Amino acid sequence: MTRKASLYTDGASRGNPGKAAIAYILIGDGRILREHGEAIGIATNNEAEYRALIAGLKAAAALDLHEVSVHSDSELMVKQMKGSYAVRSARLLPLYKQATEAKSMFDRVTFTSLPREDPLIQQADALANEALDGKLPAISVESRPGAFLKPIGVVSSAYKEKKDAPRQGRLDPIESTIEIYPEYEAGLAGLLDYSHILVLSWFDRSNRDKLWVERPGRGGARGVFATRSPDRPNPIALTLVDLLEINGRILRVRGLDALDGTPILDIKPYEPDLDSQ
Repeated sequence: MTRKASLYTDGASRGNPGKAAIAYILIGDGRILREHGEAIGIATNNEAEYRALIAGLKAAAALDLHEVSVHSDSELMVKQMKGSYAVRSARLLPLYKQATEAKSMFDRVTFTSLPREDPLIQQADALANEALDGKLPAISVESRPGAFLKPIGVVSSAYKEKKDAPRQGRLDPIESTIEIYPEYEAGLAGLLDYSHILVLSWFDRSNRDKLWVERPGRGGARGVFATRSPDRPNPIALTLVDLLEINGRILRVRGLDALDGTPILDIKPYEPDLDSQ
């Protein structure tokens, strides 16, 4: 495999901040080595651009590439990564640091700003928008190339940022909605027979590097797998919620602690005889 490649990245946000997605295309020896589009929840356009860059660089590192030429239509990000512009935004600074760390994995990384009309930038933009529309998998399963988890819907909630959410959903049982994507609506048949459901969601804004978790007021740190922390290697959340109403493909629920824009992976009925002792 080639040790050099070109990386084309794009981030998209509908709302700024709003529902956002990222995409990247890795090209080496005249062929596509990897392409990926992913919904990332709520973010600004600039945050999405940085997250696309970070994801693309990590993918390039996984392919054992040594040199990467990055191409993006984000002039701001390109100039910041080249050192021409300072990073003053408190929201962008952590992402800039992550991108700089990812850049250090290679012998050489260059950055070029391209117009939106560039064919490969347009291709990356199309991938990002398909992810926003729920047409692409949001979470790749890295240990099995080609395998993926595909969201079936998305959350609309009053919890906009991590600081807004309670420690557990049932401690602050507000109402929220889950929009099931049209292609999965038929799977809701019979669900209203249940008063409670188990919701599996992907906490896409969680820290995936934590193995130890501090529990304020509950003793010292514990291993992450001995806690219910949202920050974990694979941030899959399992939440028992009240099912209040189903209107078409919109579920109204109570007790869901997921942030606005969180991808939903699955829904299962709660069976007391099976799910409790």
